[in-house]
Amino acid sequence: MSALPAGQHEWEATFGRDEIGRPVPPRYHHLILVDLVENPDADAARLLESRLAELERRHTYGPGGLLTTLGWGPTWWDQYTEHTALIGVPSKMSRWEDPVLETPHAIFHLATDHPEILESAGDVLFGEDGVGQHLKVREIRTGFVGAGLASDALPHLDIPRSSPLLFGFHSVLRGNQAPEESLRIPSGPLAGGTTQHVSRIELDVDRWHARNRDEQAALLYAPTVSAAEAETLDDDAPSDYASYEQTVREHGIVGHAQAAARARVDNVPVINRRDFATVDDGKPGTHFISLQRELRDFNNTRAIMNAADGTGYHRSVGARRRNGINAFFDVTRRATFGIPPRESRAYPHLRS
Repeated sequence: MSALPAGQHEWEATFGRDEIGRPVPPRYHHLILVDLVENPDADAARLLESRLAELERRHTYGPGGLLTTLGWGPTWWDQYTEHTALIGVPSKMSRWEDPVLETPHAIFHLATDHPEILESAGDVLFGEDGVGQHLKVREIRTGFVGAGLASDALPHLDIPRSSPLLFGFHSVLRGNQAPEESLRIPSGPLAGGTTQHVSRIELDVDRWHARNRDEQAALLYAPTVSAAEAETLDDDAPSDYASYEQTVREHGIVGHAQAAARARVDNVPVINRRDFATVDDGKPGTHFISLQRELRDFNNTRAIMNAADGTGYHRSVGARRRNGINAFFDVTRRATFGIPPRESRAYPHLRS
């Protein structure tokens, strides 16, 4: 097995590209939220590391095999390490949302092009010789991202077969993602790692797909972007964010991508998305995973994405009315984590 990246979050070098050069992430995903049921010790750390190393021995590093991260929540850092308040607890991000604010001890993110690998990986981690003595599975969240999968999941909506997600467009391009190297924390307890924000979002897909494709593109990107133009975006979707105020005044519509792009620094995004679609519990939605150097980078991006200022530029724009995709999603759960580098991922900084 060749040397793996030092950062657990360093996945993108393994991604393929589609016919016009857009990144192709793994197609199937599991999020496994876990809680500690017994205080871990050095032996527990060795066991957890051995189970993760076994997965890496069995599977190539990439979508054709398996990609993983293991993040640790505020309760881990506050209760079991000397680094209290290292990871802030989640909070509401808009006045209209009322999510469950979760604080599991840890979360595994497993991703692959082969769903059977996800099942076997769960057995390696939590089966007979696994880590169940110390870690109890709270919940497993599942989902997908990739051409044809959204269409197959909800065939009544006529989602284009080319679309990897439920809203019918490509939303993750190389240029609208923070570069992985910029996510790396330079010093401190998480040096070499990053932070993670995880949300469960329910999508009103029926009402969204009742709109025509150009209306969807206007709300998802900018009112100056047509559906045909959106389909050709191959590297970035900034949607002319420098003209945001003028565009809203002229069209009475806020574009989601245009609003969110205002959070960039020197035209470079500060968050890296790893989100995927889901129909868990029969509810279409997104498991939205954001990686960033500091959690405040996500908080700032989300606040700017809300485009609360749009209401001041045109009377037809409200907090959710004609304001990006705000009217079509509800965040039901939020959680926050710190992802250590690979070498210290098993019960990091455990207090002796």
